[in-house]
Amino acid sequence: IDGVIVKIVDFLYQPYIVPLLLLAGGVYFTCRSRFIQGRMFKEACSVIMEKPASEDGISSFGALMVSTASRVGTGNIIGVSMAICMGGPGAIFWMWLMALFGMMTNYSENVLGIYFRQKGKDGEWHGGAMYYLKDGLGGYKGMKKTGTVLALLFSVFCLLASFGIGNMSQVNSISGNMEGAFGIAPWVTGIALVLIAAAVILGGLKRVASVSEKLVPFMALLYILGAAFVIVFHISAVPAAFSA
Repeated sequence: IDGVIVKIVDFLYQPYIVPLLLLAGGVYFTCRSRFIQGRMFKEACSVIMEKPASEDGISSFGALMVSTASRVGTGNIIGVSMAICMGGPGAIFWMWLMALFGMMTNYSENVLGIYFRQKGKDGEWHGGAMYYLKDGLGGYKGMKKTGTVLALLFSVFCLLASFGIGNMSQVNSISGNMEGAFGIAPWVTGIALVLIAAAVILGGLKRVASVSEKLVPFMALLYILGAAFVIVFHISAVPAAFSA
């Protein structure tokens, strides 16, 4: 499995196919939206505390925290440190640049996800790329079959990817740190995390948002303070990092 993954990564990333496609998409959406990430920043801040339109919905702040929870974590710590080790301190600048334009691909995904979402029999909203590929792209003349096939492929690839990203990398990082710092066996940490995650996720979107509203601000603050401490502790190396 590792050999297959390495070959796929070599094909996609060595010629910079994926990063260039992501950057091109971000630049395109930035131009088409007239730089919405800067132009609408003030309005975005003003609606953060808006309450949900109905009892079934979640607040704007809850939605923001759920989104933040899926982004502040393993990638920020392990991914960034790996990028610096492989590419030097200058890699941070390119990550900033990619983030500036990359947020527009994420914004576009969310807009499409909301526009093409469907309400299930359980009253919960269901959406995502598989919906807007099938109903959005598939809605164009002669594209129905293409949209359906891409939606199916997206679902299958997400299912396969779930075995190697997200949960596994996060649990591996947490259990490794817990074993190294406190001597707790990885299987104990794994079981504990499964039970905690199940208690939250099985409660539906509202419980996920409720827990995120309470947990994520503390998590983000702790992350920022930790990063600030590292920077201050190594303040003499900051000018060299920027020059690199």
